[in-house]
Formats: sequence, structure tokens, C-alpha cells
Amino acid sequence: MTHTPAREGSDPFAAMLRGAFLPTLVVGPIAVLVAWLAGGGKAAWSAGLGFVVAIAFFALGMVVMSRLNSAADPLRFLASAMAVFLGQMIFLLLVIVALKDASWLDGTAFGLTALAVALVWQVFQVVAFVRSRRPVFDAPAAGGRMGRTPHDHRRRPR
Repeated sequence: MTHTPAREGSDPFAAMLRGAFLPTLVVGPIAVLVAWLAGGGKAAWSAGLGFVVAIAFFALGMVVMSRLNSAADPLRFLASAMAVFLGQMIFLLLVIVALKDASWLDGTAFGLTALAVALVWQVFQVVAFVRSRRPVFDAPAAGGRMGRTPHDHRRRPR
């Protein structure tokens, strides 16, 4: 399989933001509708709040990633993406824990909507990244498979 690197100057963050934002915008109203049907107005309000909070976290994560200016180096890009993702999950968990006893909030509707939005955002962000065809590893050195030469056919001792 031939690897085609991304165009010079292409912005992986814009591609991931576009790829994740639209599908996530579809999930939010569906979650609010399901919450309203299942639990009434309080549940719908809570689901809407969960949707807004989660989408704000993930959009902000894209802004942070673009500010880190890590797109040029594949290893730095991957490391910063993992760090931002972990930070987003921890912060979202802290918000959910802080609001779990709020009497004005349906915690189940809020939490399930935030979880659904988080999952949809992450899946479509990864899909958009893969479609951008950015290298995330160094090209193998010419001439070998992990230090062995093509003529090295000796069997390893058992």
C-alpha cells in the first residue's frame, strides 16, 4: 500500500474540526429529543446543557491543539493529541461529578448526552484525521526490516 503524505500547509486541525463538528451537531438534538420523550422538560434541558458543555470542551481542544503548533512533527502531534484528549476527559468527568447532586439538573440525561457527544466527536475526529493521510511515524530506513538484511535467512536458535 502506498502512503501519500498530506499536502504541505494543510491544516489537520481544521480537517478534524470539520469532520467531528457536523456529526456531533446531529447527535445533540437527537439526544435532547430522546431525553424529552423519556423524562420531560428537565431531562431535555439537562441533555441540552450536556450537549453544549461537551461540544465546547472538544472544540476548545482543537483550538489548544492548533496553538501547540505540533502538526509539523508527527510524534509531537500524536503526543499532544493524547495529552489534550486525556485533559478533556478528566475535565468533563470533573464537571459531571460537580453537577451530579444539582437538584435543577437531571444527571442521567446530562451524563448520557455528554458521553454520546464525546464518543461521536472522538470517532469522527479520528476518521477525519485518518482521511487527512498525515504520517504518524517515521519512514522505515532503506534496506531492512528491523536491522536484518535481506540476505540474512539464518534461523534463530531456540
